Amino acid sequence: MEIAQNYMGPGATKTMIRINENACVSGTIIVNREGFPETTTLDSLTAATYSTHMRNLSHHASNALKEIDVTDELVVLRLVSKKTEAVVAPDDEFHLIVVMRRQAK
Repeated sequence: MEIAQNYMGPGATKTMIRINENACVSGTIIVNREGFPETTTLDSLTAATYSTHMRNLSHHASNALKEIDVTDELVVLRLVSKKTEAVVAPDDEFHLIVVMRRQAK
């Protein structure tokens, strides 16, 4: 598996490799503060598309949560569709996005 990255450190790379060992995982992306993919196991276009949309979605979800309860904080956002599932773990410095294929039932 090839990991395209600028530099997030060996810990980030090891974590991404471990996550990607799961057969359902299509790829992982670490998005920087500015919204650009820093490290990814996906192709550039797919990573950029997920980075833009999932970061915006998590920002809106976080704002909605703050309007409901100002003391609460978004930890993980999970988006499930018929074909895929995306999990976003936002942080002040970066967002971790994991894209997975849905299992047939």
